[in-house]
Amino acid sequence: MKKTLLTAAIATLVSTSALAADFTFKFQSSDPSGDLNYKIQEQWAERVEQMTDGRVEIHLLPNGAVVKHTETLDAMRMGVLDGHVTATGFFSGKDPAFGLIGNTVGAWSSTDQLLTYMNYGGGNELMEALYAPYNVQFIGASSTGVESFVSKVPVNGVDDLKGLKLRAPEGLVQQVFAAAGASPVNLPGSEVFTGLSKGVIDAADYTVFSTNQQAGMNDIAPHPVQPGFHSLPLIDISMSKKKVGQAASGYSKNHQGFGT
Repeated sequence: MKKTLLTAAIATLVSTSALAADFTFKFQSSDPSGDLNYKIQEQWAERVEQMTDGRVEIHLLPNGAVVKHTETLDAMRMGVLDGHVTATGFFSGKDPAFGLIGNTVGAWSSTDQLLTYMNYGGGNELMEALYAPYNVQFIGASSTGVESFVSKVPVNGVDDLKGLKLRAPEGLVQQVFAAAGASPVNLPGSEVFTGLSKGVIDAADYTVFSTNQQAGMNDIAPHPVQPGFHSLPLIDISMSKKKVGQAASGYSKNHQGFGT
């Protein structure tokens, strides 16, 4: 993940010279606590605190700690959460556009390609527009590396996907696999290993090869495909505009508004 980019983004929103009081924001991640991505997100939260001289604390929680991974938008609206670090495609049930920008199948060969599009090709502006109806402020984009595919059976071509029970992210990725004849199953990342070991699924489009290997997934599903099929997901950091507005009240008239 591009931690420096994301840290700079939120540090710009929360200026130490303008805040008159300490702020603690509760964020939930779409990753489980033991996942490498989650550990990187914890480092990002620590950097935010350091760069704001302790005035801003991000209290990061793992997937499912407060709500399901598909419910963080509603949780921000209700004031249960202040923000999230999540895979954007999880909200495709609310708007298919989340699935299209969050998991653009086959579009990206590297993280740099995705982030270049987000930062210089209009992606950030699209995210701001998508989140506007939910009263959520998009802060910045990140991503994993190119993802792998784990399978308990050999997958040597499209024909091998027919009838295969597999975990895939909501939205466009599931639609593509279904069109190929597979049977997609909704599972959060924290349940992929259990789903494979108990036979709930036979394959999974989940995350990068190294994480799958570390988690032991390639031991129970010994037919990985690298790189996988859907390229890589957009991970976004976003925050309730209500909380952004509360922080903005600490600004003097000589400063720009928080989050503008």
